[in-house]
Amino acid sequence: MLRRFLIIEEYCDNMINTTSKYTPSEILEIFKEQHRLCSPLDLDADPGATITPEMTIQAWRLANDLLGWKKLSQFLNQEFRLDISEQEWYATLEPPKQRQLIDVCRLISKYAHKDNYEPKILFGHACLKGTVFLAIKRNLQKKGVNVSNLRPSSDLADYLGRYFSPMIEEITLTGTRPIEKIEIRRNKKGFWNTINIFDAGRDEILTGEVKTFRDLIEQIVK
Repeated sequence: MLRRFLIIEEYCDNMINTTSKYTPSEILEIFKEQHRLCSPLDLDADPGATITPEMTIQAWRLANDLLGWKKLSQFLNQEFRLDISEQEWYATLEPPKQRQLIDVCRLISKYAHKDNYEPKILFGHACLKGTVFLAIKRNLQKKGVNVSNLRPSSDLADYLGRYFSPMIEEITLTGTRPIEKIEIRRNKKGFWNTINIFDAGRDEILTGEVKTFRDLIEQIVK
C-alpha cells in the first residue's frame, strides 16, 4: 500500500504546475472563512462581526484579533506566498480607520496565485484527490511544517494542534468550506491545568466528521 501511495505521489506531484490569479471576491471569501473558523477560538476576537468589503482595517483587525500593520503585512505575505513591499502594505493598511478591507483584497489579488488541479487517470482512476493532497502537502512544507510522515490517513486534529496557523491558511486558500466547525475541548480540569498552557494533552481539537486528511480532501473536491 505504501509503495502504491509513493507511486501516486510522484506521479501526481508532476501535475501541480498551473496557477491562476485570485479575484478580490475570492480573497474576501477566504477572510470570511478564516474568521468563521478561528474567531470562536480566540477570546480577544469577535465571532459576531460580519466581514464585509467596506469594513475598515481597524474593524477587521478587531474582529480577528490581528496585530498592527507591519506584523499583519508580514503575516499576509507569508500566508499568500507574496513579496509585497512594506511601502505598498503601509499605503493599503494605514490609516486603519480610513482604509477598507476591499483594499487589502485588491492588493493581494494583484499578486497572489491559486493552484489549479487537473485530474489525470492513474490505475484507471482520476487522480484529482491525490493532486489536491500533494498541493496542500507541498505548500505546508514551504511554510515550515514537517510533512515527512504526512499521509491521507494522518489525523487532521494532530496537525492542527501542532501547526494551526499554516494549516488554516492552506485549508482556506483552497476557496472551499470543508470543515463545518473547529472546537477545543478541555481534557484536564482544575486550576493548574487551566494555567499550564505547555501541557500538550490539556486540550483536544475537534473537527467534526472531518478527522483525517483524506476526509478533508474529499470535502474540498466535492
